[in-house]
Amino acid sequence: MEIEWALAHPLHDVEDIVEMADGFGGEVEGILTTSRAIFRKNVTMTSAYQQFDRSREFLAVARDGDKLLGFCWFDRGGYTTYSTEEISNAKFHHVDLGLPVKTRVRLINAMIDQHILWAYQNGVPVVCSTSIRGDHRGFMKIHEKRGFTVNGSYGWLRTKDGLNGIKGINLTN
Repeated sequence: MEIEWALAHPLHDVEDIVEMADGFGGEVEGILTTSRAIFRKNVTMTSAYQQFDRSREFLAVARDGDKLLGFCWFDRGGYTTYSTEEISNAKFHHVDLGLPVKTRVRLINAMIDQHILWAYQNGVPVVCSTSIRGDHRGFMKIHEKRGFTVNGSYGWLRTKDGLNGIKGINLTN
């Protein structure tokens, strides 16, 4: 399998992302009313905006040829009520659940790498990843192995510390 990553493009990736994410509605059923049209609009807007300014949000796709394997989506501008440090939040780490487990883990690790690198490049000191899945243990275990502090379905990491977990990156300062 050849995995190729690219920034999501508004003309080529939106429908595949919407189709793949359509299954997440069950996780919020009875709490939120989901809308494919609203999701499509938000994916389109983000993928178009990032073509001109990559510092606000990041939306990337992983493909094997024409097949969408997964996508990741991060933003910035998050803050807690007890700190002035900006947080980059992961909106989605979504993979094709029909893929072998090793491939899914590989994709999620690549998504975490991208999140950390994007946050670092944009001066965001903390990254946060969450899950809405009923069973989030495997997903959060990947984050724990990467150095995140995990509490329930939330994982937090200082961006600079996360760089140490990316193969090929060596910070000496």
